[in-house]
Amino acid sequence: MSYAKRLERALIEADLKAAELSRRTGISKACLSQYLSGVSMPREDRQELIADALGKDRDWFFPQKTDRMPGVDEELPERRVPVYLAAAKLGINPQALRLALQQKRCPFGFAVKTEKSWIYHISPGQLQEYLGIKKESSAATGDPR
Repeated sequence: MSYAKRLERALIEADLKAAELSRRTGISKACLSQYLSGVSMPREDRQELIADALGKDRDWFFPQKTDRMPGVDEELPERRVPVYLAAAKLGINPQALRLALQQKRCPFGFAVKTEKSWIYHISPGQLQEYLGIKKESSAATGDPR
């Protein structure tokens, strides 16, 4: 996964926009846009600023080529599934999943257009069913529910 994709994921996980990252780091929005689009790479000093602002180690942005796609091994949460995690489980780009949700092409979730942005909802149960993942029964897990 490229630095640009890792940066995009880190912003999503931190629930930040590039403008806020710009404010926190002092790096212009134009430069951040180039990093996010993959046009250029930040210098090492800027990589440190970005990593610190997003609560990540600098090395997190440079995984080994043998690393699996981030999120593939993560458990699905009990409630709403983040887009990046659902995309990893599906083996697709998060932006492609957002577009599919906006176009109502996903049986496991939907997108709602607000005045300023889109809000995405992905049901963990419906995603598990779509992926063919069986839920463990409460007897098997020892959960009394």
